[in-house]
Amino acid sequence: MQAESGIVFDVKHFAVHDGPGIRTTIFLKGCPLRCLWCHSPESQSPRPEVAYYPNLCIGCGACVEACPNGAQTLGTPKILRELCTGVGRCAEECYAGATIIHGREASVEEVLEEVDKDRLLYETSGGGVTLSGGEPTMQPGFASALLGALKERGYNTALDTCGHAEWKVLEHVITDADLVLYDLKHMDPLTHRELTGVTAELIQSNLRRVSESGKALVVRVPVVPGHNDSPENFTAMADYLGGLEGVEAVELLPYHNLGAPKYMALGREYPLEGLRSPEPGELRELGSLLEAEGLRVVIEGLE
Repeated sequence: MQAESGIVFDVKHFAVHDGPGIRTTIFLKGCPLRCLWCHSPESQSPRPEVAYYPNLCIGCGACVEACPNGAQTLGTPKILRELCTGVGRCAEECYAGATIIHGREASVEEVLEEVDKDRLLYETSGGGVTLSGGEPTMQPGFASALLGALKERGYNTALDTCGHAEWKVLEHVITDADLVLYDLKHMDPLTHRELTGVTAELIQSNLRRVSESGKALVVRVPVVPGHNDSPENFTAMADYLGGLEGVEAVELLPYHNLGAPKYMALGREYPLEGLRSPEPGELRELGSLLEAEGLRVVIEGLE
């Protein structure tokens, strides 16, 4: 289960929230979930996608001439999505930056060359490299090959996963991960499906298996007002996580709407328009429910 190349949609240097120290986070395309609050809609499809930002467009028409499929127009809608195959020639010709392509094929060696630029930062901060997405297990061969190559170079490695994969796939991918960052969104299976498009049973089963694997484990919980922030849900989470082995910490990730413009750029509607972010006091109160079970809680942005 190895692949020498995969589809990457972003590389974030100087990342400080994706594991210990200063890190480089590699974002792989494709995700089996459709979380209502997803701040990276460009990560969901496994294929490259074209995004359009009208505020940057100068109306030159270069994209129209470049598109081999007739998907680009100067009218409304700007992109005929049913004709777009994500070739990306429009983005190559758009010097104004209004049209961009999310996702490009990259080899393991190309990613390593990018990662090597930050070696000094890893060495001085105790950092390393994190694979995120999307969902890395959607590209299991590439993710596994990349993690293995990073370990051979001596880098600290982390895998950020939603856990929705066959256990044999996830088990193989985490082999060369020093740390697993595991997303947990809701304990009730049916509510989980309403919020993410999939039920929670596989995710919870895999989380238990990861906790028993001996891997360093941090559980990450997005806090989305009115959707998963009830005391009942967090009490159920506390009971469940308190019974697992090796959970080093639970990170609470406050909801934000910074990804909303990306939906428009991809020709979609943002599903949580107008939703507020949780208040610090609300986050601390939810964190106390987890702490009551002996779990260490870290609230992003507050600690």
